[in-house]
Amino acid sequence: MNTPRQITTLRAAAVISSTIIGVGILSFPRYMAVAGGSSAPFVAFCGIVISFISFWLLASLCRRFPREPLFVFSRRLLGRPLAFVFTLLIFLIFTLLTGLTVRQFGDVATTVLYKKTPIEATIFLMLLICQLSARRSIIKFSYIHFFYLPLIIGPTVLITLISMRNIDWLNLQPVLTMPSVSFWRGAREASYLFQSSFVIILLVPYMQKPKQAVRAGALAIAVAGLLYLLIVIASVGLFGSEETKLLLYPTLESARSAAVGEGFLERLDALFIVLWVISVYTTVYTTYYLAAVLLQNLCNFQDQRSTSTVLLPLVFIIAMLPSNVFETYTWSLTLGNASLVVLTGYVALLWALFLFRRFRKKGASG
Repeated sequence: MNTPRQITTLRAAAVISSTIIGVGILSFPRYMAVAGGSSAPFVAFCGIVISFISFWLLASLCRRFPREPLFVFSRRLLGRPLAFVFTLLIFLIFTLLTGLTVRQFGDVATTVLYKKTPIEATIFLMLLICQLSARRSIIKFSYIHFFYLPLIIGPTVLITLISMRNIDWLNLQPVLTMPSVSFWRGAREASYLFQSSFVIILLVPYMQKPKQAVRAGALAIAVAGLLYLLIVIASVGLFGSEETKLLLYPTLESARSAAVGEGFLERLDALFIVLWVISVYTTVYTTYYLAAVLLQNLCNFQDQRSTSTVLLPLVFIIAMLPSNVFETYTWSLTLGNASLVVLTGYVALLWALFLFRRFRKKGASG
């Protein structure tokens, strides 16, 4: 596979990081508080560690085939029929993930921003922007993420740090509690936010240094994970774990409490919402692009431009299926559990076959 290697390690990290930071920012502290109470930051940290281990397994495998994406070299390891089945499953996962993510965006947007705008219009507009963006090459795809990441990270961290000036550190004690079933369930749910780092399978064949794929992912997960940790600390520290459990969007409430000077700079939640919309776009853009490329591979099309168009009505229908925000959340959790099993199991199976073939080749040569 002769590909132009134009994506740097830093730009690959930017793609993964801007993909991870998305729609879950607003409600993430509430789920962590429900799982761990005052230990919510520790729950989030454990979820980040789980995510990194999963990513390390995937990226370490991909860098051993630096000229091919995963759904190409998997044909040699699994055989075409079984590789086709797994590619189809992964396509369905990311198509559903795109639909449910954009539905969560629509629920928040119509509740906070566009109260008189039909949710269908909000969802369709976001999907249309992502569909048009998905017609671009992987190189331009990486540049878009690289451009938007500083706009997401910088102001969001600044607003979070400003809001942290008012926290009561007693709300974060005890920091550690005995891990329970709820604790580990929360850590597992936290890892769902990092599953879209699967996009590394598209980046490795175009990276200038594919051997640094793990380093790029580690940097991206560290940056995104630190941002999520700061958001959880700010929310639980400001409101306490019990009140955080009752807030629909704790991060937005903590942004409202942020102010600079005596009335000099207030209502930073308005700026935060703008940044949140950008972060949702980069997340949906990645999952949409990944689904389009997987469909292109399944149908043996030349590129993803035609499949990105075919995907639009399908994702829109999926986004409109849940009847309310609670059903959307339930479906998202179910999809997160299923994707964790499928993606982890798939990578583990490929690793086992790769090691088996390598040892057999060494045995034959010896």
